[in-house]
Amino acid sequence: MAEPIDAVLTEAAQLTAAGQPEAAISLLRPVLVVHPDNPTAWCRLAAALFDAGQPEHCLTAAKRAITLGERSWAHRLASLALGELGRFEEAATSAGEAARRDPDDWRAHVALAEAHGPRSPLDALAAARRAVEVAPDEARPHEVLGAAALWADERPLAKRAFTDALRLDPANTDTRAALGRLADVRAARADPGPQVPFGRAQRIALWLLLRRCAGWLLLGGFLLLLAGSPRPSRLLVWFALALLLAVAGTGLHGLLGLPRTARLPLAQLWSRVPLFCVGAGLLGVGLASLAVWTVALAFGATGTQPLVPALVAAALSGSVCWVGLARMRMR
Repeated sequence: MAEPIDAVLTEAAQLTAAGQPEAAISLLRPVLVVHPDNPTAWCRLAAALFDAGQPEHCLTAAKRAITLGERSWAHRLASLALGELGRFEEAATSAGEAARRDPDDWRAHVALAEAHGPRSPLDALAAARRAVEVAPDEARPHEVLGAAALWADERPLAKRAFTDALRLDPANTDTRAALGRLADVRAARADPGPQVPFGRAQRIALWLLLRRCAGWLLLGGFLLLLAGSPRPSRLLVWFALALLLAVAGTGLHGLLGLPRTARLPLAQLWSRVPLFCVGAGLLGVGLASLAVWTVALAFGATGTQPLVPALVAAALSGSVCWVGLARMRMR
């Protein structure tokens, strides 16, 4: 019974590699009815589903292979699917598990580097370096190292990595194009940031940062409201000030930690992600209301009414984040 299923799996792999994932899926589904406990077949199906643009079904098939004891391939496939679905932290966790289970498989380290992406450029760079160490004669790890070096804004390393990748795979047009952009000194001076376009990853990074700030403001404001009822103590001024600094500091630190391509001017950000600008504006209203209450309390005010608009604005900002992230997951 081993030979027939091995032949089918080989044919499915060839179909997927030839750009016919739907044919591979049609070939594999009947096999899995007969062999539902074959983890390799589930991985082949997951790979075909991913190439067919079905990340949700790919994740389901990969999870099935994981439960059947597949060592690391299923974790890599799950990482790819999770990344496509915008669940980047889970994608990094799954890729990290693949690298832990099979540290000598360069593909696991490549998956981890791509899962970290421009959101965690130093982690991506470390994973890509490890992939090159494991497989110095493979072109793909060098290519990913070049991309990670750009995310980390290390252009000399990126140039060396892309050069090595092109030497190992001269037909790779993407690597040649990336190397050509790096060779253009004038373009590098005009745009000192990484050559990563403002896309899905940058949008999600902005949404997650805004959600974190709105969450802290909502939680802190609610605690201040409870502590200040029915008559707030002037000692709460220090706690309110700490909350203001914490939310503002979280936002500033997070913004500076994002890749440069995520830090667009306001006009460009409004044209690309207007809903995010609305959420950020609501967060600003909440912070302003909290600041007004803090100043009023410091000068002897006795009410907590200005905290209510701060809480409402924070809740609305969080709701906008939820809508924005939900839209990203549906894309």
